[in-house]
Amino acid sequence: MKTTFPRRLATLLLALAAFVAPLSPGHAQNVTASRPRATPEAAAARLAERIDAVLARPQARQARWGIEVRDAASGRVLYARDAGRAMVPASNLKLVAAAAAAHHLDPEFRFRTTLYAGGEVRDGVLHGDLVLYGRGDPMISARYFPSQTAVWEMLADSLRARGIRRVTGGVTADESFWDSERHVADWDPEDRKWWYAAPVGALGFNDNSIDFRILPASAVGQPARITGEPASAFYRLDNDSRMVAAGTAATLDFDRVPGTNRIRAFGVLPLGAGGDVESFAVEDPARWTGVTFREALERRGIAFGRSEVRVVSDSTLSVSRTAPVLAEWRSPPLDKAIGPVLLNSQNWFAEALVKTLGKQVRGEGSWAAGLAVERAFLVDVAGIDSAEFVLRDGSGLSALNRITPHALVNLLDYVRRTPRQAIVRQAMPVSGGTGSLRARLTDLPGRVAAKTGYIGGMDTLSGYLAMPDGREILFSIMANESGQPSARMKALIDDVVRAIAAEA
Repeated sequence: MKTTFPRRLATLLLALAAFVAPLSPGHAQNVTASRPRATPEAAAARLAERIDAVLARPQARQARWGIEVRDAASGRVLYARDAGRAMVPASNLKLVAAAAAAHHLDPEFRFRTTLYAGGEVRDGVLHGDLVLYGRGDPMISARYFPSQTAVWEMLADSLRARGIRRVTGGVTADESFWDSERHVADWDPEDRKWWYAAPVGALGFNDNSIDFRILPASAVGQPARITGEPASAFYRLDNDSRMVAAGTAATLDFDRVPGTNRIRAFGVLPLGAGGDVESFAVEDPARWTGVTFREALERRGIAFGRSEVRVVSDSTLSVSRTAPVLAEWRSPPLDKAIGPVLLNSQNWFAEALVKTLGKQVRGEGSWAAGLAVERAFLVDVAGIDSAEFVLRDGSGLSALNRITPHALVNLLDYVRRTPRQAIVRQAMPVSGGTGSLRARLTDLPGRVAAKTGYIGGMDTLSGYLAMPDGREILFSIMANESGQPSARMKALIDDVVRAIAAEA
């Protein structure tokens, strides 16, 4: 019998239903995912809604915000709020020092620290001083070596291998490779007590700080247990701290007797408190370096006729041009110097890079010369308008530094596009993984590589965000004059990043 049209249509629909019904949930998701993406304009509008919602929260309203969000591949700005306003970048400024160093210095660049003979060597005796000549190496510490004094011990072994067992004089600590300016004038004087504002000189050791390890004593009224590392005759600790009952607020602090290397611990520590380390900056980095060097050599069996360390800051008095070389230490390569600058926000390393740039490019190891190199790099190499930044230091510690979010995003784009800048990109903290982002944005593990920043009332974050569809987003987020605790502002900044990450 001939099949009618309606029956043929019904049969076709049943067959189609049978074909569609077995689709797995995964196939269904693929069908959904294949829907056309929103237009760029619609996506940008939704992104603006999400970011603006974060910035409309009561705790965010007091801050001055500067934000730029840009698609890396197309260069399209996805969101901007006062992106052209110059703001205090805090440690986001370290991106400039790191990128300028990567541009000007060879990847195999190494800092050199040299031992010169300040006299004749005869029969295992140096008749004169042993001259320790520094060229700004910030890495002489336990950061990359088994102990704080490991580099000194290796130099001592080099001297012993030459048969030297005695020095009739003492150690001359020669810091004349750089100028003698040790702090930027507008750094807060109170900060100068601590590792993050340690003095910057061509001779340095252990971040130019003494590490005080603090443990509670066993009874109320006893002093806390405080030991300095490395132990050295360079300093004296007066421990006036006191243990108090558990639950009492800790007030333990450190200070320096003006004009001396006497450091006083004072205040109270409650019973049962956890251990802590406070890194207290020295005031005379060359002498600190020279004393710890001499003490390490003495432990290695090299005797000195004079214990006092002589410091040379004037290059006209240096013997480095004429004296025989006895031994030389070469630091790890450049990436190991840039690493702490970005990963852990080590200020002293950043300032060491600035003065190194000044010396290498302009022949003058000073902030003035180094910052001039940075400015020229930003304008002539990275293509950033000179009106978009003011540089006062390399670390961002000065509250007088200024840069726009737009300029920082341009710098991030330059770093992304330039193979030589790979060491900068690789040194950046990673969300939920490394450095100063290891405990932040843990719900976006591995997707954010960015430089954090904070000084009083100023919180910042600038870097890269990987999107699920393979796109890369560049961003700079700055919150100035917030009047809020830094932890609260960091949480808001992280929510802005989450708003960007949610872009459809």
